[in-house]
Amino acid sequence: MKVLKICTIIIALLPLASLAQDFTHTHLLSDSTLQGPQNIHILELEMDILEENLEIDMASSDSILYPTSYFANINTAIAAINGGFFNIKNGGSVTFLEDEGKQVSHRSWKGDKKPDQKTNFNAALIMTKSGELKIEVIKNSTEYLASNNEEWVFTAGPMLLQNGKKSDLLEGSFITKKHPRTALCLKENSILLITVDGRHEQAKGASLPELQNFLQSQKCINAMNLDGGGSTTLWMNNEVLNCPSDNKIFDNKGERKVANIILIRKVQ
Repeated sequence: MKVLKICTIIIALLPLASLAQDFTHTHLLSDSTLQGPQNIHILELEMDILEENLEIDMASSDSILYPTSYFANINTAIAAINGGFFNIKNGGSVTFLEDEGKQVSHRSWKGDKKPDQKTNFNAALIMTKSGELKIEVIKNSTEYLASNNEEWVFTAGPMLLQNGKKSDLLEGSFITKKHPRTALCLKENSILLITVDGRHEQAKGASLPELQNFLQSQKCINAMNLDGGGSTTLWMNNEVLNCPSDNKIFDNKGERKVANIILIRKVQ
C-alpha cells in the first residue's frame, strides 16, 4: 500500500488515547481503496459500551447553521459526525426529524404525499424507547409521530445496506460520481461512524456503489448515507479528524456549517 500525504490533523491525534477504551479509531490512507487515493476515518463503538457508559443522540437547528464541531461542543459530545441534508440558504433539515414525539424539522418525507415515489431520502436512524438503535427504510412520518416506540427518528439516505445486502440505488450523478461521503452503519455488536474525504488530489472520494462495497468489507449489516460533500466531518475529543473539503484545502479547517449532527456523549 502506497502511503500518501496526510492532512495536518494527524499530528493532533495523540489525545485520542484517553478515549481508546470507548472507541476504536481507524485511519485508512491508500491509493488502492475505493479506486483512487483515499483518506478514510472510522470510529467504531461497541454496543455494550454504548449501553453502559455512553449514549447516542441527534442535535439539530431549525434555522441557524453551525459547524459540526460547534454542535458537538454545545451538546457535551465526545464524538460526532455531520448529519442529514439541509437548506443551505435558509437552514433547517429538508428531511423528517422527530425528537420525543415532536417533529423538529421543516419538512416531512416526500413519500408522505407520494408513497410510490422513489427518493434518495429513504433511510431512518431510530433510537427506540427501550434503547435499541436501528437503521431501517423510512416509514410515513405520521406513523412515527403516532407511535410511542421511538425516542427519536433521524432520516437521510439513501439506504446503502439492508441485512448485509446492497440496497437498490437510483441513477444520477449524486450516486455515480466520486464525492466526499459520510455514512453510519450497524454491525452485529457495534456502530461505525465513517467519513470518506474527497475533492482533493490526496482524497478522491467515492461513488455510492463504491461506498456500498467498502461498507460490506467492514462487515456492516445495515447502513445509511448521510450528507456528504463539504459537510463531511468527523469530530472527536475537540478535534476534527478528517479533512473537510469546503475550504478546498487538504486540512481539518474546512467544515461546512450544517443543520444537524449525530453525536455520542457520556451518560450523566
